[in-house]
Amino acid sequence: MNFWDWGGTCKTLATTNLVHAAAEDSIQEGAGTAVKVGNRNLAFFKVGGLCYAISNECPHMGGPLANGTLSGHIVTCPWHGWTWDVRTGKHARIPSKAVACFPVRAVDGQLYVEVPVEPDSPAAASSSG
Repeated sequence: MNFWDWGGTCKTLATTNLVHAAAEDSIQEGAGTAVKVGNRNLAFFKVGGLCYAISNECPHMGGPLANGTLSGHIVTCPWHGWTWDVRTGKHARIPSKAVACFPVRAVDGQLYVEVPVEPDSPAAASSSG
């Protein structure tokens, strides 16, 4: 897939799993935290007490977004300075470009993230009918 073909907004998909990601207090305000969720590497950010999750890999050259600088809701990739809105995954200057974004829910001090069901998973088989 070509980077320029990427769309993306943070939305709930019809075929998602709610997966435990981390304790809510493990995500520090104003900084990124890398979390492995299943086979995905995600970058979690807490801004104004709310947690957000996007792909931890900048599509430009693979920089780790969790290690980037956070200013408000914008994270800057530490490798080449590309900027992303952690609320939507959209590029800060070119909103038609985006990294994957995942809805986060906080329940009883734990963070859960909605991730797409893998095609060969038992959950996918049960949702197909």
